Order: sequence, then C-alpha cells, then structure tokens
Amino acid sequence: MGKDFGSLIKIKRLEKSLSLKKLCLQVKREDGQPISVSYLNDIEQGRRNPPEGLIVVQIAEALGLDKDELLKLAGKPAPDLEKAIRNPKMAALFRIVHDDPEKFQKLLNEKEKKK
Repeated sequence: MGKDFGSLIKIKRLEKSLSLKKLCLQVKREDGQPISVSYLNDIEQGRRNPPEGLIVVQIAEALGLDKDELLKLAGKPAPDLEKAIRNPKMAALFRIVHDDPEKFQKLLNEKEKKK
C-alpha cells in the first residue's frame, strides 16, 4: 500500500525539518480543513494508500517535490486532468492520443494547414 510513496514523503519531510503537524497544516482537504496527523503518519508508514491527487499536489509543493513525479509515484491523476477528462469531448481526445498517437498528430497537422 503506497510504501514507496509514504517513505519518500517521510524522508523529504525530515530533510526539511518539518514535524507531521507542521506539514499537515500546509495540506488542506477539499473542505479547507488540514489533513490529520494520524492520517499523514499512516501514509508515511504505508498503512494507507496514497491520498487523492489534490492532497498529493499540496504535499509536493510543501516539500519542494515535482508534483507530476509524486502523482506518478502515488498512482494518481493530476487533479486538473481528472477534471478535464470528465468532459466527454476531452475524454474522446485523450483516448485518441492514448490509443493512436499518429492519428492525433495527423489531426494536429490538418489543423495547422487550415490556419
């Protein structure tokens, strides 16, 4: 359960001389409340899976880590991309890019020619 993720968070937090409580105060849930010390401790100890993308991004910012790399390690999509993919047209575009990158490049080239 996210052992590598939790270990990295703990190592980086200690390198920055941040207590669990100080880091928690910098990381807010969607309702604006900070995450709990016990929750972060469980993540660091590998007793909980990595949190949702919004929390991962805030942890990355607080610890000076690359948010995309941390999201990848956590196995979570970026919050902005997760929101975008809920749009049916964007979801279709992501599928084209993923399933057939050559087709996507062809569409881009055609669009450029029309300009």
